[in-house]
Amino acid sequence: MITFAVLAASAVTPSLLLVWYFHARDAFPEPPRVLWTTFALGALSVAPVLLFAWPMYMLAQEIETPLAHGLASAFLGAAIPEEAFKLLVLWGYSMRQRAFDEPMDGIVYGATASLGFATLENVLYVSTEGGSAAILRAFTAVPGHALLGAIMGYYVGKARFASGQQRRSLLLRAFAVPTLLHGGYDFPLMAASKLESPDTAAAIPILLLLLLVPAVLCIEWIWTLRLVRGGRRTQLAGGPPAPAPVAVTAHPPARAAGGSNLFAWLLTVFGVLGAAGGGLVVLAVVIGVLLGGSDPEELRFLVLGTGLIGVIPAAAGTGLFAWGVRRLNRAG
Repeated sequence: MITFAVLAASAVTPSLLLVWYFHARDAFPEPPRVLWTTFALGALSVAPVLLFAWPMYMLAQEIETPLAHGLASAFLGAAIPEEAFKLLVLWGYSMRQRAFDEPMDGIVYGATASLGFATLENVLYVSTEGGSAAILRAFTAVPGHALLGAIMGYYVGKARFASGQQRRSLLLRAFAVPTLLHGGYDFPLMAASKLESPDTAAAIPILLLLLLVPAVLCIEWIWTLRLVRGGRRTQLAGGPPAPAPVAVTAHPPARAAGGSNLFAWLLTVFGVLGAAGGGLVVLAVVIGVLLGGSDPEELRFLVLGTGLIGVIPAAAGTGLFAWGVRRLNRAG
């Protein structure tokens, strides 16, 4: 029970920190009710995705050719149904809210819906595959979903204020672009999983295709960071949407990008690591005490140790993360 709780926390923490990041980068933050409803609907979309994707995935298992298996599994069993239902959340709920009143909101809601999906998916993976999956997915699959959601949300945000053929074209891109990136990321991994032996000559092209995995992830990171930065600059340049709860003069003047931006990113990354690691230690100790009990002498040392390696790193990491995001916001 303790192990599962800790693993579940390790699966959830990266998603919550990423939601915090996108929410904090929004110059005019979204209402918590709409934001967390979008997150919850993203998580609930796991059920219909499984309903549609599972038969396709099982069908792909019958394909013996690695490349054909990889394409079928990556697109029919993952990318197409997952991105379709994420888009349905944005189009069916988020885009229809009054709070969705500027293009930047699409990026925030898109990332949030995808992180809702990624959170529940991650809990399911980690509960069966253990802590190693939590660590690996915290740096690959979870941010990958967030980045794809932000890119999707960018097009949805533009479609929100378009009409007719232009709106349909933007919504089509909102589905097609993340689907292609998602499938391009999964395809080499799925194809490689079908290889019987990596030593054969036929395996060389597939092993080379694995270079697509980090390449696609890097493209997603660069694209998303530019979209977020551009969206925030547009917000600050154009002022708040009407009605505006925040005055644009409340924001400090933008700083030039460069070394300070690198420092801000270092603060943000180390803050995430500290907050996640310290928080997991505290959670593990609390659950252990509640379920297992402890005598007073052990409890005293346990509290002291938890403070040193849990509470202090978690608090420091949270502070570094907030400091880093504030510096990013000042930089543009």
